[in-house]
Amino acid sequence: MYGMVNKAVRGLVIENFSEETWQKIRSIADAPDNFVAFEQYDDAVTYNLVGAAVEVLNMPAEDVLKAFGDYWIRRVATVSYAELMDKTGNNFVGFVQNLDHLHSRIKATFPGYTPPSFRVKHIDDHHFWLDYYSNREGLLPFVEGLMTSLAHHFDTEIEIEHLADDAHAMPCKRMKVSHRPTNGE
Repeated sequence: MYGMVNKAVRGLVIENFSEETWQKIRSIADAPDNFVAFEQYDDAVTYNLVGAAVEVLNMPAEDVLKAFGDYWIRRVATVSYAELMDKTGNNFVGFVQNLDHLHSRIKATFPGYTPPSFRVKHIDDHHFWLDYYSNREGLLPFVEGLMTSLAHHFDTEIEIEHLADDAHAMPCKRMKVSHRPTNGE
């Protein structure tokens, strides 16, 4: 993963806990104190940071990853990549439908970037299936944190229901997403 991901993990920990907590986590993970945003790091560095955060913060990995997904949208994407986000969609559903286009634009800038892929299949006006494809294991809670924060960004309330892997034939993680604008429309 690129250093910007690990920098964001560092930012999440320092902002919500402390510099001392970050130092404990990075020490246990045997990770550098700082990361170069556009440099590639082995995925193991990020996984080790999550594992160390679980240990130090005494939180389940799912909660750490959800918090990171939320932080990524609130503190990284909407701040550093606002223009790119604006070009991806002007509402929650439109944005999620265009995630693969967003990742294609990012891939042009970052050599070796291996993005996840998302497919949306509409059920009705307030529900869709979201299929999440990734070569990286265990990041579904991160995606859930991203979706929840994206929904908040677009003034939308969502509920996510995970479908068991054996309940569908696709080689992906499948979620049913219920959505409605927070203004009740």
